[in-house]
Amino acid sequence: MPALLVETRLGWFWAVARNGGWIAASLAADRDAAAEHLRSFGEHAAADDLAQRLAEEMMRYAAGEPVDFSRCPVDLSGQPPFWRRAQLAARTIPYREVRTYAWLAERAGNPKAVRAAGQAMAHNPISPIIPCHRVVASDGSLGGYGGGLPLKRALLELEGGDLWRARAGPGR
Repeated sequence: MPALLVETRLGWFWAVARNGGWIAASLAADRDAAAEHLRSFGEHAAADDLAQRLAEEMMRYAAGEPVDFSRCPVDLSGQPPFWRRAQLAARTIPYREVRTYAWLAERAGNPKAVRAAGQAMAHNPISPIIPCHRVVASDGSLGGYGGGLPLKRALLELEGGDLWRARAGPGR
């Protein structure tokens, strides 16, 4: 399994791929925490072109450049069907835009499953490749985030200040 560990302005980014698709990724506050996450996936192959491309994109993203992670290959085969649909729908949210959990539930095929959409984001295995930080509550509040609300706020601010409050309206 190819793996990646790189220091960015946002913290230590780590990722693990299987069969050409990313299965796990996240930001960690320090190198030891990131390395521990990597160790939990066992042995890793040397970094390859897939890892190099993601490292370059993550460095650009952390520097504040718009990056479209929707082109990064992912493997969500271990996710329940609704979560997988919600996670794939979240990948369509453009940089500097937000959507609501209600929007996400609708896109995942069940408009009444707003809480389940939230759970799908809470169990996102490959953030920010799946930009779950771009999903907020209908009232514009942040909702939750697996990496903690300060990191969610930092990612949204990196992408465009506090614009999520203005952009998270009915139907979005």
